[in-house]
Amino acid sequence: MLVVALAFVVIPLVREKTPTEPVSGARSNVTIFQSQRRELDEELARGAISEAEHTAALGELSARLVDEVPEQQMVSAPTLAVNKHPWWLVALLAVAMPLSAVVLYGTLGAPRAIEMAGIAPTSTGMPIGHTENTKPGEEPPMSDKQILAMVDSLSQKMQQNPTDPRGWILLARSQNALGRYAEASAAFERAAALTPNDPQLLADYADAAVMTQQGRFEGKPYALIKQALKLDPNHMKALALAGTAELRMGNRPASLVYWEKLKTLVPKDSADYREVETIIAEVKTTKLDAVAGAPAPAASPLAQSPQVASSNAGKDSASKPGVKVTGKVVIAPDVAGKLASGDTLFVFARAKEGPRMPLAVMRVPAPKANAFPVAFELTDAMAMAPGVNLSSFAEVVIEARVSKSGNAQLQPGDLSGLSDVVKPGASGVTVTIGKVAP
Repeated sequence: MLVVALAFVVIPLVREKTPTEPVSGARSNVTIFQSQRRELDEELARGAISEAEHTAALGELSARLVDEVPEQQMVSAPTLAVNKHPWWLVALLAVAMPLSAVVLYGTLGAPRAIEMAGIAPTSTGMPIGHTENTKPGEEPPMSDKQILAMVDSLSQKMQQNPTDPRGWILLARSQNALGRYAEASAAFERAAALTPNDPQLLADYADAAVMTQQGRFEGKPYALIKQALKLDPNHMKALALAGTAELRMGNRPASLVYWEKLKTLVPKDSADYREVETIIAEVKTTKLDAVAGAPAPAASPLAQSPQVASSNAGKDSASKPGVKVTGKVVIAPDVAGKLASGDTLFVFARAKEGPRMPLAVMRVPAPKANAFPVAFELTDAMAMAPGVNLSSFAEVVIEARVSKSGNAQLQPGDLSGLSDVVKPGASGVTVTIGKVAP
């Protein structure tokens, strides 16, 4: 484009010019003189006038021409033409025009549009980061890597503003949902120091601390559970953690006390009630030496039960306890054999269109294949960030993932499955785990 623009300007400047003659009264007089002289020459040649008459007439014409035309205008037309090329102007334009165009584009244009043109398309034919649901002009959904970067950014902001308890709680729960238990424990500790009398916070802190100790309750986790129950003896998650802790440490009677008390607090028509009954039966029959030596996860599934979590979540103004999605997770027969002890089951709700950050997260130890289907209930109280929850979106997708590493980010070998698009408030949703991450 620059070359074409330069051609329009430079070519006329360097092209050879055709000599031009001045159009004036003086030039007309010269033309008339030349015509009359030719007529006199013709008459002399025909013998119409004598030599003396020809000379006299020619002298008269010459005298009249001198009187009418100034001497400086008697120059021939070709000497008046401009034949010099303005090379200095050509050189100036050849440099100034491209330079100014590049500078102006770099300042006012969009250079990154050139970079985007070279981004490799995905298998769907769209640039990386876009999906089939991404509309023109709409920001693409966040990837797992972007979510991790956002959590890391929050961590840096909390170092700059260490006195914000809500920020520490948000960071701790985000790290815990991502399987970063050491970082989550550190964030919970900062939050608990700023909010010392919150039983839900202490129970969550104990849960993360147990995970950092490979399922052992001794020390800090057990002290946190006791502190939470002292503040609220009916705190359901703390009761579930306490029942599991006592059983792990070989105290069957104490464990049964906590589970029996929890049974009185759970609605009788709920899945959690039936689960508590099952756990009580197992506690009565389980060999204590096997329990004490097992490298099992921190708490029973009920400790992460959605109903227990939502019942203890407090009255967060950003959540609506009545909004939930319920259903079950099933395992496909061809991948059931890949389940192993120590796997973690994550159930996420994500927006169909919008941020990739989970709107609600449930994390439980993955059961054996014969224990599926696993019931789930996702609520606003299980959101990772205020305002980014089930109530904020019209349509969601439920994802179930069995993590081999305990990390929420998809890793090679993890098992996963997706539901159909549903609306918040839906029940009876089925998610089939049938894919293995490459």
